[in-house]
Amino acid sequence: MAYEDLKYKRFNDSLDENGDIVIAGISFAPSRILFDMDAVAYEAAYNEFQEQAFDELKDVIYNSYPSCIAYNFRLSEKGEGATDPVRKLLHLKDTWESVVFMLFALVMGEVRHKSINLKAATVFKSFSPTGTPVYVSFNTRDHIVTDAIKPKIHAIKAVVTFSKANGLGLQCEAIEEALLDKLLELQDIRNDISHHTAPTPEEAEAELMQVVPLFKEMLVLTEFLQECRILRFENFATKCKCEEFNGHALNKEFGEFDFGTQQPYVLSLGQEQLFVEWNGEVYSISPFMHYDKDATGRKSYLSFYKGKKAGKFWYEPLTKRTEITFDPLQPRFDAEQATLVTLIVP
Repeated sequence: MAYEDLKYKRFNDSLDENGDIVIAGISFAPSRILFDMDAVAYEAAYNEFQEQAFDELKDVIYNSYPSCIAYNFRLSEKGEGATDPVRKLLHLKDTWESVVFMLFALVMGEVRHKSINLKAATVFKSFSPTGTPVYVSFNTRDHIVTDAIKPKIHAIKAVVTFSKANGLGLQCEAIEEALLDKLLELQDIRNDISHHTAPTPEEAEAELMQVVPLFKEMLVLTEFLQECRILRFENFATKCKCEEFNGHALNKEFGEFDFGTQQPYVLSLGQEQLFVEWNGEVYSISPFMHYDKDATGRKSYLSFYKGKKAGKFWYEPLTKRTEITFDPLQPRFDAEQATLVTLIVP
């Protein structure tokens, strides 16, 4: 345990929000005093802080997060299999992977929409034999059309880091490095323990002991996602009528929106493209997110991009394990990908 560890930053900030304590003219941060005086009490207070933050966030996730995250998280908490360790572990994994897919779509969509030149950015590849991080330039195969989770996380981190270092002020700077590191840790745990076979109940219980605390820490860092409204344009009268893809319920819901000066852009997207409204900014998140409908037309499912095979973009709709394609839209998906490649790949 180290006081400077990023995992404690929010907790320390909460303790220090009323200012330093002055003793004999010398200022001390309350969090530092607690840490130095009683490390056990400090850790206990941190755990209580994390648990409270997690509990307060639950309803926000259920009702306001992008539906791919909200739906899976609710299953992990209140679903039929929430008390079964094997099924709970699967729901947690689906939740954190949905976070990755959503972040990837947000980041890449913003880069393309704002035509950000990222050719000078580098992405973590591996550690050298001496333990030194090795970075490489973006490439199409490993960082844009990849179906692997960890390269997606590293690509997100590369864009966020580049934006901060160069003062670009992208919305995606809301994604903290600590959040991405925890997602990498969660994926490592999953890969190390039971990636190739379904775990036994005993194995799942052991894995949950490692996953749950880290999962809670990760999820608390995603609060900004409640501001990311995922939409699809339906029609226009005096305002834009849009289908909404937020919250755990999958029934179709519509709202009316005034996008101001960005309204022509929304109209140009048509009815077959998802976009995000985030703190007043609007941009497409295609081809990394699409949607599917049930046979009745009463429900819609966010579908996240899983990989490109045989020249087609493949998606996994929420609630289904079977990957599908949207063949009529392949030319548009290819064009969207090509635009992104010209901005990122040297």
